[in-house]
Amino acid sequence: MNTQGYETQAAGDWTELKGKVNEGWGELSGDEVREFQGNVQQLVGYIQQKTGETQQLIEQKLVALDARFRPMLEQASATAQEYLQSGSDAANDAAAYVRDAVAAKHAQAEQAVRRKPIESVAVAFGTGIIAGAVIGLILKQR
Repeated sequence: MNTQGYETQAAGDWTELKGKVNEGWGELSGDEVREFQGNVQQLVGYIQQKTGETQQLIEQKLVALDARFRPMLEQASATAQEYLQSGSDAANDAAAYVRDAVAAKHAQAEQAVRRKPIESVAVAFGTGIIAGAVIGLILKQR
């Protein structure tokens, strides 16, 4: 197997690959593996230099590790996507509930204003005066 195909695939999965390398070659530290920042060719060369294994054997181990871990990672990804979708659905449901509740309260307030317009204006005016007084006191204290 040529590492170039694996290198293209691994570029986006570097964190995943580091874990696989540590699994396959425990004598390599995470810091050593981290140095290569996604360059699989350099990593293979380094493993070859460090362990004496052939490039072909290293590539075979990488492929075997990938085959071993890929199903677990895909399952974890699918589970995470399910949780995200479920969270998204719950958030959409909550937003719809709030939107409906606000619309209902708005309709109630509108009906109250239409039934008692003078009282509504008086309440709004009084609320404005109180709010203005509170804000004035707060700003005065600063």
